[in-house]
Amino acid sequence: MPKYTNGARGGSTRRRDVTSDEKKDQEPRPSNDLVLSHRNTEGSRNSAAILASSNGAIQRLAAFTQYFESSFTSDMDMVERVYGTEVDREAEIQRLNEAMEALSNLKSEQMENLRRENEELLNGQEACALERNKYRTMQEELEAQYAEAEADREEEYKRKLQEEKDKTQKRIKTSKAEIKAESRERVQELEDQNAELSAMNEQLKQRLLGIEKKLEAKKTRHARVEKSLEEDNKKLTAELKQLNSEFPVEGQPVDAEKFQHISDAIKVVSRYFQKLPACALTHPEAVHQELSKLSPIFESTPIWQSEISEFLRLRHVRHVISTCLSDFIWQPFFPQNCLPNREVVSPFLEAVSNSLSASGGRSESAWRVLTLRGIDDLGGELSGVEPVMHRVLEILQPLIVPSESAGFQKDLLKIINESITLWKAARKDEARFIVEKNPDPSDKENWQAEDTQGFENVSMPPDEKIDTSSITPLCLFPNILQTTSGGESVRVHQGSALFPTSPVWIQAVLEKKEHEEELAKAVSDARWKVNARRMSSSASPNSPVKERFS
Repeated sequence: MPKYTNGARGGSTRRRDVTSDEKKDQEPRPSNDLVLSHRNTEGSRNSAAILASSNGAIQRLAAFTQYFESSFTSDMDMVERVYGTEVDREAEIQRLNEAMEALSNLKSEQMENLRRENEELLNGQEACALERNKYRTMQEELEAQYAEAEADREEEYKRKLQEEKDKTQKRIKTSKAEIKAESRERVQELEDQNAELSAMNEQLKQRLLGIEKKLEAKKTRHARVEKSLEEDNKKLTAELKQLNSEFPVEGQPVDAEKFQHISDAIKVVSRYFQKLPACALTHPEAVHQELSKLSPIFESTPIWQSEISEFLRLRHVRHVISTCLSDFIWQPFFPQNCLPNREVVSPFLEAVSNSLSASGGRSESAWRVLTLRGIDDLGGELSGVEPVMHRVLEILQPLIVPSESAGFQKDLLKIINESITLWKAARKDEARFIVEKNPDPSDKENWQAEDTQGFENVSMPPDEKIDTSSITPLCLFPNILQTTSGGESVRVHQGSALFPTSPVWIQAVLEKKEHEEELAKAVSDARWKVNARRMSSSASPNSPVKERFS
């Protein structure tokens, strides 16, 4: 018979194998107790001998299985192919029958449960009917008892009402005479009181007439007083308007953010000096000497192209601009170069202002406004554009690149105009503004040290000692204070400064010192060479000096 390969019937074959295995599993097997007892009885046998004997049986079983598979494989495939469908159908029918039987059992159980529940409900219904009949009987008994009690209570009420009625009639008959006598006495008293009240009423009418006459007189007098007060009020209002025009003291505080805006603008405009002009790069010493003559603050600052030199140069630019704004614009009375005798008059006016501020009230602000108005009328009106521009350009001209000069002057002009506008409002304010431009390293509340971020790792020689006591702190923006009418000082804007104790400044001083020492050494060497050349030329045979003495 030809051999057939496992085809579509392979799945059914496996299912039959599984079914046969399940049936085998359902066959009775020896209990674990018998197996254990058998093992206990055979415990003395040698394990090696058992394994050897089992090995032979296993080999024979494997050979028989191989022979059976090789001999009947084709027959088994044919049987599966012919009867596989029938077997699957029988298995499906068997499965459906089992499902029907399970459903039938489930239905029977549910019907039995419903029957039991129905019986329980019927029993409960009968019990409820009995309980209802019982309560109905009790209700009828209680209603009868209530009707009987109500009839008794009605009868008792009628009896007591009749007794109370009889007692009342007796009391009325007894007190009727007493009431009449008392009424006559009361009428007499009321007539007497009426006569007294009539007399009093007549007196009150007479007094009321007198009071009305007095009230009329007071109304007339009040009208005259009111008219007089209205006239006085109009006069006082006119005088107040005149005083307000003469004393334009404003109570609104100046916006402190505007000072911060000017400070930020000065930082921005200082960036024009990040690069050095060509003359400063080729002749730094000459430019440094020129700057030192124009402003002594540049004496301790080196002028060359380095990060530390650039850092200090930008801070010196901010110092120059802020100082010029303070000297030429932000002055209490007279800016610099406003009047020929400013040095004498301005301290005197400031002393008067301080004296009036100490007395309290608004006397200082009123005096200050009138004084400033007189100063403006005399030609001392706040301007300051030309002096500030001229002084700043005079000092910083050696440091600016020519191509950047026009942009710098344009931005500087905006800062100056904004400073003038701000200070005009501050001069008219009720409080007095004070501009401090001398930084104090110990006063950290009013002065903030300049941020040296990026220079934290500046190295300092351990054996070098720099004396910074002679170096003046650099005011980058003044500290703005406000003195109120009560004498209290309020900080409007915190000043910023670069102090000589800053590591950046100390390192710059060291570099400048080393550069000066190197320059002095180079000059000394050059002089020595020149002198040596002169000595050698004078000692030569053809020297004119030697011929002169020969």
